[in-house]
Amino acid sequence: MSFDNTLERKAYLEASGKVVLNACPGSGKTTTIAQKLILLALGWEKIYGNSAGIACLSFTNVAKNEIAQKFHEVSDFPLSYPHSISTIDSFVNTNITLPFIHKIKNIGRRFRIVDDMTYIDRLFLTNGLFLKTHGNLPHKFTPSKIDYTINGNITWDGHDKNDDANFVKYGKAVKQIQWNAGLLKTSDSALFALWILKKHPQVSKYLSAKYPYLIIDEAQDTSEIQHAILNELIKGGLQNLDLVGDPYQCLYQWRDASPDLFLQKFDDLQNWNGLRLSENRRSTQKIVNVFSLLRRRGEHPITVLNINTTDLPLHILKYAPNAHSTIIPIYEKLCSDNVLTQNRILVRGNTMRNSLLGKHSKFEPWGSNLPYIIIEAKILLESNEIKEAVRKVKRLLIGLINPGFSFQDLKIKEDEATGDHQLHATIFQLIRELPKFDLSIKQWTIQTQTYLKDIMELTTIPDFDMRKRTSKTFDIKTLEHPVSRYFKKATTDNNLPVTTIHQVKGMTFDSVLLILSETSTGQNISLKDLAEPALMPTEKQRLIYVATSRPRKLLCLGIPDAFSDAQLKLKFGTDIVII
Repeated sequence: MSFDNTLERKAYLEASGKVVLNACPGSGKTTTIAQKLILLALGWEKIYGNSAGIACLSFTNVAKNEIAQKFHEVSDFPLSYPHSISTIDSFVNTNITLPFIHKIKNIGRRFRIVDDMTYIDRLFLTNGLFLKTHGNLPHKFTPSKIDYTINGNITWDGHDKNDDANFVKYGKAVKQIQWNAGLLKTSDSALFALWILKKHPQVSKYLSAKYPYLIIDEAQDTSEIQHAILNELIKGGLQNLDLVGDPYQCLYQWRDASPDLFLQKFDDLQNWNGLRLSENRRSTQKIVNVFSLLRRRGEHPITVLNINTTDLPLHILKYAPNAHSTIIPIYEKLCSDNVLTQNRILVRGNTMRNSLLGKHSKFEPWGSNLPYIIIEAKILLESNEIKEAVRKVKRLLIGLINPGFSFQDLKIKEDEATGDHQLHATIFQLIRELPKFDLSIKQWTIQTQTYLKDIMELTTIPDFDMRKRTSKTFDIKTLEHPVSRYFKKATTDNNLPVTTIHQVKGMTFDSVLLILSETSTGQNISLKDLAEPALMPTEKQRLIYVATSRPRKLLCLGIPDAFSDAQLKLKFGTDIVII
């Protein structure tokens, strides 16, 4: 098995010990990791036997699946037991927290990892005594967003609240009740895992023997607690650890991701072997020039391997105030004229996304969340996001069939149904045959309630709690409008997918249109953010960096027409097209 490897790739493939690989966008990071897995696996048994394995961990399921897919493409053998490709959360849950948590907190039953935060919020918001004790705090600061930091402080939604004694008392009560109920968020699981490893170092020794080689993909997104867990494993005897990532693409600092810790290890020449992948195989030089504006002065340059004088220049599509959608037909024509088939419109958040898709985000004709979940699942199915569509309805179905179950029992049922392929097929069929969205909201509600009762063999008809009168925020006449008027598919009228930047991290397209806002206020990103950072880029700058580094052939920026052509040419150079 041979690969066409550059000196940078070769250096990483031959490296062992504690390695930090700083990989730029389009450097073939996933392929390189797959190659390293192949080389390690080929001679593995002779060194480690057949009871120890390689654990390749990534931050998201999407990234994990990409590595597994790439390994399948470039190898002629499967990567099977004792080796593992999973997320870092799953690794921690499966190998540390769930099997050993009883050593530090025994509640007499199994703990469950919760991925739907409503399970936790409902535990408190339906508890009369708790609400009476803590006043409006549970409504003002949702319980599911409360966490402990690595040093024992209480936070809410990532904000340290340790200077508020009442809040600290409330936060600690939330965590104790939640944990005593056997419910763990992934952040809780990581914290417990760290406590386990610190109190019982023999667990670190056991894991270091079971997985003597760890590869951490997207390592810039690992949290301070996850870095501490890795440090405990090193203390326990872990000899080989690869951290692979790009600090410029860290998008999860709201989840305590710490690119600074990644860079500290990269710069620690005494204890770590810092290597680079600085060759871009994805994008043209003209695209690389744009996102390179967001790299620190003096940063190691990106080398473009595919240079062509006929490369398409940066296209800037101007729009009038609040008229973002006017540039979409222009973008569609550019894609068609240049025979580009994999294209994506990117925005900062769901507010602009919903606006471009014509969605009315505050239109709420029902008091129950059931119809909204069903509609979202149908839209996901039509967008070919089948797995996510089935997941949403599976949770709904289990709740409807078992109306008297506790939150913990529903979670157990959901876990048990993970591998039930027949159930998944039934749910797929249920979503596909839902009443049509061209019905009026009133008709669709009646038909869908009856449809669910019949298809799920329920004893009573589910109640969507349809609105019955006009109010200041709702007009009863809208119930005669078709569902499709308010709930649309995930593409524009021109069939171009519109997604947030977070959703496309790690993905590649032929072209991208990134729509920037008029200002940088609040969560908005604008042209003002596209500037050389003083030190590390801000969160908004990293979002632009990720978005503009996705396309292969054409990058378009949607920019307010308040910016003059002269200003744009001063920032991007004269080799641009302004429309």
